[in-house]
This record gives sequence, C-alpha cells and structure tokens, in this order.
Amino acid sequence: MDAREIKTRRDEVAQRYGEWTAHSIRLADGVLTRADGGGADRVRRCLQIAVDVTRRPLDQLRVLDLGALEGQYGVEFALHGAEVVAVEGREANIEKARVARDALDLDRLELRHEDVRDLSRNEHGTFDVVLCVGLLYHLAAEDVFRFLEQLAEVCSGVLILDTHVALRGRVAYRHGEREYRGLQFTEHDPRASRAQRERSLWASLDNPESFWPTRVSLFNALEHAGFSSVMTVEVPAMDTSRDRVTLVAVQGTPVELASFGSGVDGRHPVRGRRPRMVRNQSRVFLWAKHLALRGMVVRDRLARPQ
Repeated sequence: MDAREIKTRRDEVAQRYGEWTAHSIRLADGVLTRADGGGADRVRRCLQIAVDVTRRPLDQLRVLDLGALEGQYGVEFALHGAEVVAVEGREANIEKARVARDALDLDRLELRHEDVRDLSRNEHGTFDVVLCVGLLYHLAAEDVFRFLEQLAEVCSGVLILDTHVALRGRVAYRHGEREYRGLQFTEHDPRASRAQRERSLWASLDNPESFWPTRVSLFNALEHAGFSSVMTVEVPAMDTSRDRVTLVAVQGTPVELASFGSGVDGRHPVRGRRPRMVRNQSRVFLWAKHLALRGMVVRDRLARPQ
C-alpha cells in the first residue's frame, strides 16, 4: 500500500472504532496513528532489556506480547526482525494493530484476538521473551496468580513485567497454600454492560475489580510461579510513579549450594513483611540512639572551658 491507501484505511478504522488512544506508530511518510502519542521511553526500555538479557539479536527471538493494545510493542519488535505473537482481547485494538501490521508489511507479526487468561503452552508454544506491560494490574485477584503461573509455563527465557503495585497490603488473598497482600482497584461500575466495558479501552476486559499485589507479594508470586531470578530495572531510566515497577523475571534453574552442610538448599527464604513490633522496635532504637547522641553533644559542650 502507498501512503494514500494507508491513510485511507487508518481513517476508516478510526471512524468505526474510534481514534488511536495510545502510542504513535509511523505507518508511512507523513502518516501516523496519532501525532501526540507517548510511551516511547517504556518501549525503548523493553527493547533494550530483551537485547541485553537474552544476549541474542532481536531477529533470533520469539516474542509474546500480552495485552497488545493497538500493537506498539509487537510492531516495534517485529520491525527489528523478531517473530512476534501479539494477544489482545478487544476487537477495536486488534483492528488498529492490523492497520499497522499491514501498512508496515510485518509478516512476522501474528495478531490473535483472544483473552490472555486462556494462555497455555499447548496453544501458544514457548517464547524467548514474554512482554506483560500494563496488563497484570487489570486482572482480578483470582486471575493474577494463576496468570503468573501461565507466564512461567510459556516463558523459556525472560519475562518483562511492567505493572502497578500496591504501596500497602490492605487486603489479603490466598492462592493455594500461600497468602498475598495488596489492594483492590475499581475497573468498571458493577452495573456496566458488556458493551460499556468493551468501550473502556484503558480498563479491564470484563472484571469489575482488579488486584494489585505489593512488591513483596509480587516477588513471592513470581518465585512461586517458577522464575528463578527477579530483578528491578532502573536503567534505561524513565519517569514513573512510586507504585509502578519494571521487573525482569528469568526462567532458570535454581542453584544448589555446595559449600554448606546438609539441609541447606541455597534458595532464598520466602520474603514477607517484617512484624510490626520489629519495625516499631527499630524506630525506638533509632530514636533512642538519636537522643543519646544529642545528650553526648550537650555534655561535651558543658564540659568545655568557658
């Protein structure tokens, strides 16, 4: 397609499904999905992580983009030669992503109109890089931890997880034998119809509430799901809020210690919140130390000759 045909198709899809809401994708010379789209820093971060952690050229990677929205991440990786499977639950987003795929002739970008909660190795295979960006915090509590296990099932290399987290563990949720803490977040009015929820492009697919685990609970859940290492990304740098993190989770083999006695397997102990009493004791200790130091300064000054 030439630039005029691409622009015509873009406008037809926008008229039917609404304007592009997210990133700006260059479809042809002078033709963008939207002129004022942001998010380039987060896309660049994910691309850089994939290159650095896998230590392989992008055109040798199989990439899974979950909750693909209008296709920005999948398009970017495919432009670099990666084989990409992009999964998106809303028809409007899939149609917009198709415009970009066809305009840029990306034959290695497969778009699938599916619910990410149906993810499985049997259906989708395995991937060197799994992208879960801006998705996890839209899932209900009963789906979050099962979904992390599904991610571990299809990930043969690295998971790049960008998500909001709860700053306080206000509510508890049990998955299996384990308890996780976080907060409930309202996604839709419980009375909203299916059509209304479908049109809320920046909310969950259907669940009225979502669950945001705390950082500690998220780290625990990733470890319990089967990821052997989880790291927080600070570089490439980007502006972000206190309640949002980018994590890299590696699907590896837990190591065993050889220099310790029996009964030590070398795995990190399960993390948890320090008991409130311990935190309070620490504060009391620091305050007492502060007062003691002030007292020493006062006594020293009084002892000096006037």
